[in-house]
Amino acid sequence: MRSLLKPHNALISVFNKTGVEKLAKELTLNNIQIISTGGTAKLLEDNLIPVRKVDEITGFPEILGGRVKTLNPKIHGGILADRNEISHLNTLKSLNIPHIDIVIVNLYPFEKIKNNSKGNEKKIIEGIDIGGPTMIRAAAKNYEDVLVVVDPDDYNLIIEKLRAEKIDKEFRKNLAKKAFQHTCYYDASISEYFFEDSSKSSHLESPDNLDSSLFFLHLEKTKELRYGENPHQKGNVYVNLRHPKVPNILESQIHGNEVSFNNLLDLDTAYQCIKGLEKFACLIVKHNNPCGAAVASNLFDAFEQARKCDPVSCFGGIVALSHEIDENLAERLTDFFLEVVLAPAISPRAREILKRKKNLKIFVHNNLRYFKEYDLEVRQLVDCFLIQQRDFVRVLEKDCKVVSSRTPTSEEFKSSLFAWHISKFVKSNAIVFAKNFATLGIGAGQMSRIDATRIAIEKAKNNVRDLQGSVVASDAFFPFKDNIEEIAKSGASCIIQPGGSVRDEEVIETANQHQLAMIFTNFRHFRH
Repeated sequence: MRSLLKPHNALISVFNKTGVEKLAKELTLNNIQIISTGGTAKLLEDNLIPVRKVDEITGFPEILGGRVKTLNPKIHGGILADRNEISHLNTLKSLNIPHIDIVIVNLYPFEKIKNNSKGNEKKIIEGIDIGGPTMIRAAAKNYEDVLVVVDPDDYNLIIEKLRAEKIDKEFRKNLAKKAFQHTCYYDASISEYFFEDSSKSSHLESPDNLDSSLFFLHLEKTKELRYGENPHQKGNVYVNLRHPKVPNILESQIHGNEVSFNNLLDLDTAYQCIKGLEKFACLIVKHNNPCGAAVASNLFDAFEQARKCDPVSCFGGIVALSHEIDENLAERLTDFFLEVVLAPAISPRAREILKRKKNLKIFVHNNLRYFKEYDLEVRQLVDCFLIQQRDFVRVLEKDCKVVSSRTPTSEEFKSSLFAWHISKFVKSNAIVFAKNFATLGIGAGQMSRIDATRIAIEKAKNNVRDLQGSVVASDAFFPFKDNIEEIAKSGASCIIQPGGSVRDEEVIETANQHQLAMIFTNFRHFRH
């Protein structure tokens, strides 16, 4: 009995009136009586569409400046009545309440009103829709008997279903899901306003965000990926609805095959890291770890120096660049198998050259939103979520303390800060050797710091990179002097690290014994 809906009455009350006349005309052609309110009713009447006004149904006028108009048993009874319950039907009949079979409602744009009201609390509060969400929730609850429509983009589909007489239960249930999502987001936006007003924000972009006991994630699926991290895992991309007009990384792709889950992880690391480098910079990422980075007087040389750090790992990697790619660099990039090229701009000729590589994914990130200092990152565990501030610490020379007997040279200090920045994006435990603003060897993701140190040295030697006079960055303190002894043997001359170990004195003394300069930053950069 409830499979197909045979509607007789439709209630229409919409703020966004796009396309509503077309739908209303179709309803009329299907002998469906339209009930409406205020501005919506006037629009329909102006388009010569027959309308029965709500107050004709309720026998009660709109009151309190429009705050109360649809909040009436004769409206909600018609929406909520169970058509399979004889007592419900008898009640409707005895009280002369019409069945309301279709509810077409969308809401006051609360967020827009809030953003445009410049702190005018009275205006903002009046932007909170009460009757609309109530009707939507009622109709969605009773989806077995009622069709609820909240999105103008669905109007054409409704018309098709009406003509085909295929408004079945599954269709109604799907629109009910959408309706509850709509009211959920709406209520969360209002809740956030009150949290913001009390200086205790509940969303992920406010200076006091970690003081909140509640958080809201406003996410919408924008892309279905082929799979997740592995082929047996599903994966999708969701964007933050709080920034619907902000270009995201997906929108910046101009060429190549479909981006993958892992590509996006690598792109995120590449983008964050390259934004923190000065002058002409290149970063190469593989498996979410930098495998080469350099800063040079031009972009071509920066790429060459970055690649030399680990030419093997560069294969199939992601190359991020700080400036426009010209045709010379484009030609050079096509000499290698790369997954992705990321740059703020690419010259027309360079684009032609890069596009010769059919599957090369090319991204132009000039319009991408960069993270605000107070953005948070969220990770889901099996049974809870972890939320933390992003690691935006940028250490400058003035923030550091030289703890060794030998003071580093100006060049050593500058190279150390470069290596320190790169280490922030290397999985812990992380060790980065660098010289002349180019990485020489990187040890990543090891369970012990000594292993990370030895791997970095070995990689440098295997790639014929001279460590003599190099600098070393460690993302966390050295727990034992063995790391310092290994570094001294490699030929490095300066170490930058957070400090903070119970064995700091022993570590510093070992550095002094080997004439190594040592810099403390007082900041740790674990990346798990």
